[in-house]
Amino acid sequence: MSCRYCKRNKTMNGLQILFLLYTLMCTCKSYKILAVLPMPMHSHYTLSSILVDELVSRGHEVTFVTPFPRHKDVENLKEVSVEAVISALDGVKKQLYNLNDLSVFGSVQFLTKMGYIMTEDVLKNSNVQQLLQSKEKYDVVIIPQFLNEGLLGIGCHYKTPVVLIAPMPLFAWGSFVLGLPSPSSYVPNLLTPYTGHMDFWQRFYNTFYDICSILYHQYIILPKHRELVRRYIPTKPDLYSFLNNASLLLVNSHVSSYDATLQVPNVVEIGGLHIKEPKKLPHDLQEFLDNSKNGVILFSMGSNLKSSSLDGKKRNAILGAFSKLKEKVLWKWENDSLPGQPKNVRLMKWVPQCDVLAHPNVKIFITHGGLFSTMESIYHGVPAIGIPVFSDQKLNMATAVSNGYALVVPFDKLTESKLSNAINEVLNNPKYKNNAMKRSKIIKDRPVKPLDHAIYSIEYVIRHQGASHLRYSGMDLNWYQRNVLDVVGLVLITLVATLCLICIALKKICNLWLTEERIIKKMN
Repeated sequence: MSCRYCKRNKTMNGLQILFLLYTLMCTCKSYKILAVLPMPMHSHYTLSSILVDELVSRGHEVTFVTPFPRHKDVENLKEVSVEAVISALDGVKKQLYNLNDLSVFGSVQFLTKMGYIMTEDVLKNSNVQQLLQSKEKYDVVIIPQFLNEGLLGIGCHYKTPVVLIAPMPLFAWGSFVLGLPSPSSYVPNLLTPYTGHMDFWQRFYNTFYDICSILYHQYIILPKHRELVRRYIPTKPDLYSFLNNASLLLVNSHVSSYDATLQVPNVVEIGGLHIKEPKKLPHDLQEFLDNSKNGVILFSMGSNLKSSSLDGKKRNAILGAFSKLKEKVLWKWENDSLPGQPKNVRLMKWVPQCDVLAHPNVKIFITHGGLFSTMESIYHGVPAIGIPVFSDQKLNMATAVSNGYALVVPFDKLTESKLSNAINEVLNNPKYKNNAMKRSKIIKDRPVKPLDHAIYSIEYVIRHQGASHLRYSGMDLNWYQRNVLDVVGLVLITLVATLCLICIALKKICNLWLTEERIIKKMN
């Protein structure tokens, strides 16, 4: 068994080396790339900046439209600042905890409105307008696939192939717009707490949510983005004429964190791209982790949700649960002090989360359930307790529970006893750690690193002038054609027409028979 495993590892390493050699050979030519990645969320920026930095390191000339410019000279990198969009999100961040109370459709309205506002802020930004007025030419344009259809106009403006990068699996309307297979029967709506294994009523509601969100996006949101394109793109193209013309979609997803789904050739999963080998921790943090002989529990609500914004009741419930533990707690807390802070709790305004999770003394990760956090937990084999609030977090944690390495404490039902029970269960039941380690093996067992795969795919699209051969023919069909509803309609019409003809014929035959009967009676 071990010999076969060693042989398999050698084969995998050989494949990686061959892939890297081929990639290096292909990257001898330098390309001009425009990366319009303006979402002012740190997780989104982390994904985009890693991709951009790798493209630059391989000799490509990159123009990077970003809300977080680094203001330093880097060869082959030109930054176009859209820092002004950050203020638009600051107001949104204050409402994030309230999103837990929204229905699925309420979340759709909130998110699409946020996406529209941010898209307009980017397109009307003076630096972006200056870029659009320039005579620059690019080999490819990279754009996020996240509530920002209006940005597709930039790719059309430059008449160049477009690569989309999605920070998470697509919303239902995103798959619909791009013509990607996403059956409601086994692909859960990103805003639900369902997994790919749904019962009848979950499939019923999932279908209902998908239809409602798609209709809302198609007839309320898309026309607004269409108007943005006409208003801010100099060539004034029609958004509907190139809405699903992207050459490639890079999706931050992987089967270790989501149920497997159908993928077409121009969709590439890059989940875990942001995870690197652990860096050396600051001395005091390293010492804290090393000296925690009973273990450490890491608690973070992510980069957008702030622990310091929790209401007093929930904060006290968390403090009460932590104060009972013999384990130490590392808490990402954004303020200078925490009233009632237990002795076993250490506060940090910013935590090098992925590096901390790599430490062997970390026993549990208490998280909001964001995709980056979920993947980091999986990668390092750390079981989790989720307190999901909005967007994809509930689905992420539902999948984690289904995969056996996590428990969920619903945000609206968070109490000291429920959190304590969840912590004790995960600490004392080895199945959570075992299942986390199984998931860790899955995410690490890949023939090619996701970053290398992403770079290769982008260069492939450029080399093949858009790689139209990767597009499956269903992308050129209307939605009703793709789902053969026109064929079903014709069959139904034919059946109904046939039944009607049969009924008419039977009626005439009956009338003739009755007429003959009357004639015979009269003759008698």
